[in-house]
Amino acid sequence: MIINFSLDKIHVERKNIQASKVEARNNLKIIEIQEQSLEPISKEKALKFSFTYTVSYEPQIALLEITGNILYKNDEKKLKEILSLWTKEKKINPNISTFIFNHILTKCNIKSLKLAEELNLPPHIPFPKIALKTNITNKAS
Repeated sequence: MIINFSLDKIHVERKNIQASKVEARNNLKIIEIQEQSLEPISKEKALKFSFTYTVSYEPQIALLEITGNILYKNDEKKLKEILSLWTKEKKINPNISTFIFNHILTKCNIKSLKLAEELNLPPHIPFPKIALKTNITNKAS
């Protein structure tokens, strides 16, 4: 269960205004996982997942970078397994990583869409679009 989401840094830089074609690429990376005490609220432990989320607008048009943390709580055995795998191999169990990544992506995509709009950059994720449906039928008389 995710018990906290916090941002440490937001960096947005527009570099080149003129470009005929813009391609946006986003990336999410877990930098570190550490045990975190929940005292004085609770004697339980949690894991702090530190992350970096970036959106790069190519060719060298703009860069958006968000760094932050998620606090994840589970039973002590699960937390030790996650931390052990991270310490040994810098890997995360896919069942946990999917949950964590989806939460980070939801929060960061919303934030980055707002920032991109302020810099007059195109959205980095596709929006749903409405299209007219043409229904042409030929009836023989």
